[in-house]
Amino acid sequence: MLDVTGTGLTIEAVNRVANEFETISIPDKVMESVRLAHEKVQVWGSEQRPMYGVNTGFGEMAHVAVPAKFKTELQVNLLRGHAAGGGRSLEEPVIRAIMLARVNSLAKGHSGVSTETLSLLIDLLNNGIHPIIPEQGSLGASGDLAPLSHMALSVIGEGEVFRQGRPVPASEALRDLRRSPVELGFKEGIALVNGTSAMSGTAAITIARAYRLLNSAVLLSSVMTQCLRGSTRAFDARGHQLKGHAGQVTVAEKLRGLLDGSQLTREHVELMSAIEQQSVDSVVDTGVYLQSAYSVRCVPQILGPVVDTLAFAKGIVETELNSCNDNPLIFEDAEASFHGGNFHGQYVAAAADYLAIALTEIGVLAERQVNRLVDPALNGELPDFLALSDSGLACGLMGAQYLATSVASENLDLATPSSVKSLPSNGQNQDVVSMGLNAARRCLRLTENVATILGVLGAACLQASALLGPERLSPAAREWYDALSEVVSPHSEQAPVYELLRASRDFHYTGAGADLAAKRVGIGALDY
Repeated sequence: MLDVTGTGLTIEAVNRVANEFETISIPDKVMESVRLAHEKVQVWGSEQRPMYGVNTGFGEMAHVAVPAKFKTELQVNLLRGHAAGGGRSLEEPVIRAIMLARVNSLAKGHSGVSTETLSLLIDLLNNGIHPIIPEQGSLGASGDLAPLSHMALSVIGEGEVFRQGRPVPASEALRDLRRSPVELGFKEGIALVNGTSAMSGTAAITIARAYRLLNSAVLLSSVMTQCLRGSTRAFDARGHQLKGHAGQVTVAEKLRGLLDGSQLTREHVELMSAIEQQSVDSVVDTGVYLQSAYSVRCVPQILGPVVDTLAFAKGIVETELNSCNDNPLIFEDAEASFHGGNFHGQYVAAAADYLAIALTEIGVLAERQVNRLVDPALNGELPDFLALSDSGLACGLMGAQYLATSVASENLDLATPSSVKSLPSNGQNQDVVSMGLNAARRCLRLTENVATILGVLGAACLQASALLGPERLSPAAREWYDALSEVVSPHSEQAPVYELLRASRDFHYTGAGADLAAKRVGIGALDY
């Protein structure tokens, strides 16, 4: 069970709760601070102390004073009026991450939510009851108002929830849980919906998936290097240390370990000797390439920035997960309350944009590596398009390359930044918005797309390894080959190629291949 305290929440913990259904609780001391803040707001609301969202309208209607007798109606109307999401529902692991992110922010004790409301949200999460949250509708400015309103409806017994994967009315789920809907007090509605928890929870899921893809990309790059008889000199530690970037140094180190013991790679001195043995009295084509193409030689320089970008994004998102992103924030008295903009999602939006570029770059490299493996003019001793026999009669992985190229092109559109696409709304009150959830959702789509491209690369590496002889691979690559071979065989034209591609995708993204990459590569491997 995870203790939620408002501090120290990690992306690893978010993913354990989201994917493995780890339960959560709030320590009594933390819950006491939540109770005290709630009681203060109830007194101030009853006394008609001017406070936004307690006795005023919302957004551009903040100039409207609302009498205390409308305490609950004001908050309920906020939820009903802002539960305006559209499109498909977010997937359940993402919804669980969003719920946890909101609980952690409220647990900081500066939002004014009641312990009853907070405990009901925790009960829903712990019992696998997940509010249905449409993916569209957030500007990421005054927080994720639409998605969090859909989440918050469940605690008042309205809206729909997923229970055992099936949509049911929230009121029915509460009855089965033997819990009554809460009656919202002063500020409770805005405390539930005014924050960055939807974009932060979504980004936390995406970052974990991105690390999984990165590790698979490094592992497959090592196999691809062997299949193309690449030189190991490009991964020499001294050269990378002189460049100095931590991610590049790390990727090169991992590749050296993965390639160790290979009978297919070439040493630099071997290539030099092959050239020296030929006549140099005149200009001559030796047929020996002293260094490999960029898709082999520059893997550390290409994936190294991805390592550093993921670390940056992880830091930003974890800070946001542990932030007070509500408005107003409750301190010792009404006059000290912080009326500000902590709900604004620009930090997460920018981090998600960087993450989108990093994910796209994984796909760019993988697609070019596929091309080099299948192109008859580039793949050395390998057959045309990796056909196992009778190329021309057999297509090999010709069609598979189309898939990788198509998806890589789509990713270039998805890499366009969202954080700068501000459009004003709410009567010009929200005149600069972050589009943070749009940015984070797009990264979710990118992870699925990059997994598809890596699936094609994995299939090509399997095909090439089978042709060259898997016994010549390094021990790490042979372990990969044996594990994938237990799942699927190389494409021999006896079945549609999508069967190989689908199996390879699942293997490298969510299956044994992802676990193997985490073990063998282990860059930012998350404990969940």
